[in-house]
Amino acid sequence: MIEPGVILMKAVRVQAFTQRPDDIGIDEVPLPEPAHGQIRVRMLMCPVHPSDFHFVRGIYYQALERVIWNQGRTAADPRVCFDPGRSNECPVPPYTLGAEGVGIVDASGGGLLAKHLVGKRVAVGGGGPPNGVWQEFAIVNARRAVAVPDSLPDEQAAMYLANPISAYVMVKEVLKVPRNSWLLVTAAGSALGKSVVRIGKREGFRTICVVRSSANTAELASLGADAVVETDHVDLVTEVARLTGGQGVRSALDCVGGSLTGQVLRCLGLNGQLVVYGTLADAPIEFPARDLMMPLAQVTGFYLGNWMAQQSPLRLLRLLHAVKRLTAEGVFETDVSGTYPLEQVSAAVAASIKPGRTGKVMLRIGTR
Repeated sequence: MIEPGVILMKAVRVQAFTQRPDDIGIDEVPLPEPAHGQIRVRMLMCPVHPSDFHFVRGIYYQALERVIWNQGRTAADPRVCFDPGRSNECPVPPYTLGAEGVGIVDASGGGLLAKHLVGKRVAVGGGGPPNGVWQEFAIVNARRAVAVPDSLPDEQAAMYLANPISAYVMVKEVLKVPRNSWLLVTAAGSALGKSVVRIGKREGFRTICVVRSSANTAELASLGADAVVETDHVDLVTEVARLTGGQGVRSALDCVGGSLTGQVLRCLGLNGQLVVYGTLADAPIEFPARDLMMPLAQVTGFYLGNWMAQQSPLRLLRLLHAVKRLTAEGVFETDVSGTYPLEQVSAAVAASIKPGRTGKVMLRIGTR
């Protein structure tokens, strides 16, 4: 029961794991107060990512139940955790949704950085549930907030962190794609896929963009993609062999999974590396073991939250500076396909997971 006199605000919450966007609701919850090192942000706008719906469906929880360090859980400690040290628990509903967004800092809980950000418009990466940012006021660790320039529109500032950092890290830190080599990327019509194409154009490596149909072909070509393969009517392996003179690609990024990943693996050249960072197909990856063995291929998984948790503060600071510089150059500019008010969050989530969607769906929470 909420005590009389408590100030309430609206928050987007889910009560239990569900497959239905209509089960996402808006509750009135007490206005939170920041602790030391935290800021309170009056939220303006947030993107709707596939990862947000994963928290609705329980995808992360189910995946973590399978990893080795969560085996042997006991009644005394039944938690499912992101890390072997069991310091980062995977939450379960009820909780507030939303991984990132943009807003104005209206209060500080103390600390040099937190105080410095008061009054500034910031991009925030709250990390998602249980304390997501799809609410009128969000509490965020000051280290997860970056002041953004006035010239950057709310739509772009709201997407300042998750996709840009993921794209940059996978290309520059994990794959270390060299100049003049080939990088293949699936679901290339996505915001992240288009960013990878722009990075390739800037850094001098060649991109093969894999899409299902021609919906994004012209735009990808205009961004600088060296080739676009439409799998609805072209065999991927045959076309990659033709494009690369039978050598295959050195690097690949896949966010689809299922049978497509097995085809991507066959596109790798000798000592090639594939990074898997998504599961849009919602199907297991299957391939003959020899397809991995004969080319000495490597398959690596990537999850941004766990990657960042292993980095030093100095390295993360350098990463943010690099992303900020590329953002100013327009490398991470993202198309917006629709903007919904907070009250229509269920419709926004449904639109975001619609097959064939192009452009990012946004939630408008407040105004400047």
